[in-house]
Amino acid sequence: MLAHKGKEEGVSVADRIAGKYAHVNYKVIPSVIYTAPEIAWVGQTEEQVEASGRAYKVGVFPFLASGRAPRNGAGSGFSRS
Repeated sequence: MLAHKGKEEGVSVADRIAGKYAHVNYKVIPSVIYTAPEIAWVGQTEEQVEASGRAYKVGVFPFLASGRAPRNGAGSGFSRS
C-alpha cells in the first residue's frame, strides 16, 4: 500500500500547493500483501456491500489464464472481483 498511498498523497500536496481542492480517498487505494502470488484488495468487502443493500455481482478469473501464472510457474488460484 505504501507506493499507492504515497503517490496519491503526493498528488494531493501538489494540488494544495497549486491552490486546488486536495483530498485523498483512502477507501480506493489498493492494498497488497507481497506473497507468491500476491494478495491484493481495494474497496469494501463482499460482506460490507451486502450489508449496505446494494446490488452487486461477483466475478472469478482463473489465475492460470493470466500472463503472470505461467511465467511464475503457478497453475492454481483465482482472482475474484
